[in-house]
Amino acid sequence: MKLDEGGLARVMKRAKDKKQSHATVSAERADKSKKENKGRSKQLEKDLRGRGYGPKKTTGTYSEKDSKTGKEKKVTERSYFVTSGKKGKRKFKKDMKKVAKKHGQDSVLVKQKGNKTAKLHATRKGGLGKKKTETAGKLKAKKGEFSTKVGKKHMTYEERIREKADRIKVERLYNKSLVENNEYQIES
Repeated sequence: MKLDEGGLARVMKRAKDKKQSHATVSAERADKSKKENKGRSKQLEKDLRGRGYGPKKTTGTYSEKDSKTGKEKKVTERSYFVTSGKKGKRKFKKDMKKVAKKHGQDSVLVKQKGNKTAKLHATRKGGLGKKKTETAGKLKAKKGEFSTKVGKKHMTYEERIREKADRIKVERLYNKSLVENNEYQIES
């Protein structure tokens, strides 16, 4: 099954279909130039099509902390919404993890056939901290801190992703305060 055209309504219909799995995957990296990222995205699309999938171009948006200034900034990247078609859910998840890993991603978002919630799957050690998977939540047609844009409309799974991001921020602040108060030593 190819998914090459259509807006948010069509993508949402495919995403809510319990008879298929779907994933959102990207090849872009913050440390690469726009030209490099464009080339990486084109290669990702070729890789997906070569595996028999019909990816739908989307735009992923999320907040990222600038390593130089420490300020939060909104980041957008080209990503692809991919449905499993006739492939089984395990084969599809394995394919998406391989593709994401090949393109240097920390994780890939996959909702498997029959499940109501999607999960982030780590594609490298440390991609999701100490966990290999993280539940992302249920699909919602709304704009959020972590969302996928199709045309001018947004969809998100962020309820759990936001909780995890907030939990990581709290852990970092807590560890920083322990270090500042000499209650915790960082081993080198």
